[in-house]
Amino acid sequence: MNISSFISESIENAKYVITAKYAKDAETEDPHAFRMLIEHIQMKNAHRIIIFSVFSFICGILCLIFGEHSAVGIIGGGILTAASPLFLWLTYKAAYADKPVFNTLRIISYLYWISIAVGSVLVSVSEHLADKTPYFFLIFFAAVVSVPIVSLYESLFFALVILLTTVIYGITTEKGFLYLISALAITIAYLWLSSVIRCCYSSIWLGRRRIEVTEERCIQLSHKDALTGLLNKPGLSDKFAELTAQNNNIQNMSVILIDIDNFRLFNHMNGYDKSDECLYRVCNCIRIVSKQYTELISRFGGDEFVLIIENKAPLEIVKIAEQLRQSVETMAQPFGKGIVTVSIGISGISEKVDRTAYGELLKDADRQLAIAKNSGKNCLAFNDRPFIHDNRRPAAGY
Repeated sequence: MNISSFISESIENAKYVITAKYAKDAETEDPHAFRMLIEHIQMKNAHRIIIFSVFSFICGILCLIFGEHSAVGIIGGGILTAASPLFLWLTYKAAYADKPVFNTLRIISYLYWISIAVGSVLVSVSEHLADKTPYFFLIFFAAVVSVPIVSLYESLFFALVILLTTVIYGITTEKGFLYLISALAITIAYLWLSSVIRCCYSSIWLGRRRIEVTEERCIQLSHKDALTGLLNKPGLSDKFAELTAQNNNIQNMSVILIDIDNFRLFNHMNGYDKSDECLYRVCNCIRIVSKQYTELISRFGGDEFVLIIENKAPLEIVKIAEQLRQSVETMAQPFGKGIVTVSIGISGISEKVDRTAYGELLKDADRQLAIAKNSGKNCLAFNDRPFIHDNRRPAAGY
């Protein structure tokens, strides 16, 4: 690599960091994550303002009591004492409202640090006039450097505050030309370091956010059936646990277990592709009918589907199950000389709705399904009794 390419590459890297091009790329790639990042940093800024407001208020009081009783020192201490509680209250109100007002927080942040800069300069000037070390000036620098920066414009704002504060302090205390050059160098160094820190912090945060989203997506996929998009067994179990843990208004719950009649024979006759198509069509029938009653629908086995329905009377559950049976029958998916049909088992209503109820409901629904199968299939069973429709079509292969 020659010198010219090295220099041009270094300039491009510097522009990339200072102008926060990574942030623009992240905003384009994932606007929601980028907005969350900005709000996260602004909330951290708000927390720092609250902490520094308490600290600057105490410092202002101490300055008024024990500091140099010059006009400059009294004005500076008065600004610190008056501005700190005001901005603490404004920041708390904007940050901890029902919905945080982030634009207001940004404006409050600007005004707060300007007021602290003015107060710190005045107090530091009074200390210098009394031949004392300007502690407030050093404290102000430490406070400003610790503030996380949201954007390039905020970096420029704080760099300008540092530059003006340093220059005004140097002029009022009659510092030399070298001091002003040092102030400019410090400002440039701050601008660069703040940009690098912002770049690193945001890149780490956005990277962590992508990992969290990916993990969440993997968990969701692991709980879904690949063919139908319904919940699988682990997914249904977890959803049931969430439902029983969060909802205290469940009066009763029941399980509807659906099984495609003679599906092994269908698979043998038609092959895997046609079998998958049949499963998908049956799944759509179930989804269309049950969507108004429940979201807990699962492909429970190769040819079995499970629905969990809450707060329905026994007669309503039986009617829902009959609608499901009829919808598959009406679909009229060819099966040999007949059509595809389903048998349904309905669990007894359980008033004990907790984790242990899940296994009991499934066990009872499976027993009812066996009764429906033994009663000629293409029917449903509940409370050990088969319900056979007068116009029931016989299950193919039976």
